[in-house]
Formats: sequence, C-alpha cells, structure tokens
Amino acid sequence: MFELIYHSVANENLQESDITDILNVARNFNSQNDITGCLLYHNERFIQILEGAEEVIRQLYASIEDDPRHNSVILVNMGEKAERMFDSWSMAFHKLGQGESAALDKFLFVNNFKLFSDLVEKPSDAVRLFFQLAKQLLKD
Repeated sequence: MFELIYHSVANENLQESDITDILNVARNFNSQNDITGCLLYHNERFIQILEGAEEVIRQLYASIEDDPRHNSVILVNMGEKAERMFDSWSMAFHKLGQGESAALDKFLFVNNFKLFSDLVEKPSDAVRLFFQLAKQLLKD
C-alpha cells in the first residue's frame, strides 16, 4: 500500500462548484482505481492524503500538481505502509463553514477528527504528518 500526502492553496477564483467538480471526479476515479483518502479544505487551503497502488497514486499526483484550481502544491510525505487508514472512503471531504455556523461546524468537525485519529491503529509517520497538518489547518 502506497500513501501520499500534500497540501496546496486554492486559487482566489475557486468557486463552490469547482470543489463539487473536484469531489465528483475524484470519487469516480478513486472508486475505479481502488484509491482511498481524505481531503480537507479550509481558509482557501487543501490538505489531502491518498492511498492505493504506487503507480496510480504517482500519476494522480502529477495531474493534481497541474490542476489550475490551486497552486503552491507541496508534497508532504509519500511511502509504503502496511494498510489503509481510509479503507471505506473513496474520498472523504469536509469544508469548514463560514458565518454563525462556522464555530459549531468547526467544533464538531475537530472533535470528530480527533476521535477518528485516536482510533487509528498503528499510525505511520505519514499519517502523523497528515494529522499534524490537518490540526494546523483547523487552527487557522
């Protein structure tokens, strides 16, 4: 099993419909190619973890780097791991809201995210990095 983690900055003109398109394409591609993972979006920043066959993940990451809807794509970590962490998620996603519901939305998401991270058995260094970056993203 191969894992890749990156983060990036959304372009200023990114629309809600763009995110919907990203998710629809990702979920379709991922389910056809046995890819799992999680995508977080907050304050115009993305962080994503991808799991699957190395060749497929590397090709997917190359297309992600070329996607004009974001910039400053930084590879955080990649490497082999024993098993999937997001085995039932073709692409989990959460966008923290804005306005009055943002605080509650963020509170619930952070608590659920922390609970999930506590339940992960034998986390790899890459998974730890993912959660550290996600935690930083959630603080902003």
